[in-house]
Amino acid sequence: MIDVRRLQLLQALDHHHTVAATAEALNVTPSAVSQQLSVLAKEAGVPLVERKGRRFLLTGAARVLLQRAHVIFAEMERATADLAEFADGDRGVIRVGSFSTGISDLIAPALARLRSSHPGWSFEVVQAEPEESTEMVRSGRLDVALTMSTADLPAHGDPDFRTDPVMVELFDAILPYQHPLAAHTSLDLAADLADQDWIMSAPGTAWHSCVTAACNQAGFQPRVVHTVDDFSAVFALVQAGLGVALMPRLAWTGLNTPQIVVRGVRETARRHIVSLCRAGASPEPLLAAVREAASKVPVPSVGPFAIAG
Repeated sequence: MIDVRRLQLLQALDHHHTVAATAEALNVTPSAVSQQLSVLAKEAGVPLVERKGRRFLLTGAARVLLQRAHVIFAEMERATADLAEFADGDRGVIRVGSFSTGISDLIAPALARLRSSHPGWSFEVVQAEPEESTEMVRSGRLDVALTMSTADLPAHGDPDFRTDPVMVELFDAILPYQHPLAAHTSLDLAADLADQDWIMSAPGTAWHSCVTAACNQAGFQPRVVHTVDDFSAVFALVQAGLGVALMPRLAWTGLNTPQIVVRGVRETARRHIVSLCRAGASPEPLLAAVREAASKVPVPSVGPFAIAG
């Protein structure tokens, strides 16, 4: 009988290519990986890996086995879900990961609602950025991840994962309170903001990539004067009148910083927030509660000023 956990280890080796990288991803020692692979080969009755220098290559038999792996894992997830339903919704501890603003604006209110509607469920929240969420779900360190549409998301149709849409998050302009554009109810990305001094995160980050892509689509390259990664630092620089920023909507929700305004932008940047879990698993009832929280995310004020001192 083939041990499913060892089969997951073989799949991880296929994904990470080396024993060291596999061990690091699964938080075990390289010797433990090698030992478990040897046991799996005995269970299968055929060689599954062969050594080439310091690397292990999968044999043809291993490839045959892995062709069935995603089906096996999906059925195991479905079986777990069926048992959970039989137990009246008490599934123990569900590990949920999310980026920071997703936790504060979507996960926290969703779990507050579920404490009343599903008292048998218990949740453990972990901050997990998009670039690490997929691997954390794959390895079982997370059951559900709230993440976003970046290059780190699994490819569409990947048989190992299930993705569900949550919301489309727009980016809004953050301006100093006395800025000439603050009196406008909405702004045009190119016409109003192309000549401004910009505050943005470093190149290579999801925020920078999303905003610059939208600006390029609108026909200009933003003049980035200040480069910071922390949202609170962005608000402080805007408050000081040192530039403007195009911020994801969840970043300013609940903001209590004086002397700035928030304005909607036409042709703005946007990103898709999604739920990610393993194939065969169900993100419910968390998904429904998160979508409910997303529907209540505020939009920029249409009045002359949003936040005054």
